[in-house]
Amino acid sequence: MKRTTGQLAVVIAALVAGSATAQDMSKIVNTPHNMANLDVWGVVIPENQVCLPCHTPHNARAVEDGASQILWNHALTEQTFEMYTTAAGHQGGQPEGTSKLCLSCHDGATAIDDFGGNEDTFDNVMIPADRLSNMGTDLRDDHPIGIEYPPPDLTGYNDKSTFTGVKVVTINGVDRVECASCHTAHDNSYGKFLRQTMEGSALCVECHDK
Repeated sequence: MKRTTGQLAVVIAALVAGSATAQDMSKIVNTPHNMANLDVWGVVIPENQVCLPCHTPHNARAVEDGASQILWNHALTEQTFEMYTTAAGHQGGQPEGTSKLCLSCHDGATAIDDFGGNEDTFDNVMIPADRLSNMGTDLRDDHPIGIEYPPPDLTGYNDKSTFTGVKVVTINGVDRVECASCHTAHDNSYGKFLRQTMEGSALCVECHDK
């Protein structure tokens, strides 16, 4: 059967898209965010659907604060957190948006296998308490989140237009530092799911003009 130029273009585009998807998935499958990795978590995922613990195409959970577009499938943390206060007295509110999504596994209290509405059947698998990735509910010893960027009336911060790795997260019209400013859930190329290398403190000096 002969194909027209247009049909061939569609086939080629589909192949390229499929290849890109496979590449993107390869960044996740060998990391702790592939919860089907039994050596890491012990979570059973139907048909090894790596995306399923966090995302679903239908019947997604309602998520506010700018994170509703990601079709969330996991239970949301219900914990109250103690937040970091900067030397200038700035303190973020309770976690919102994508930071709340991250803490829905990393709070040490919400089961990581509590997804897909299976509250009655999950095995209550938690991130082990001795792992750094178990943040707990006391965030006073962690980089502040939920704070405006740059902090009002302070100097020593770079303009966000100069960023090459990190990002500000806009919630309710305010540019803020959130978990997703420094981390990306889908790529572990730099380790710890960082957006930028720590070599030469590159990640830190994206924001901090030191």
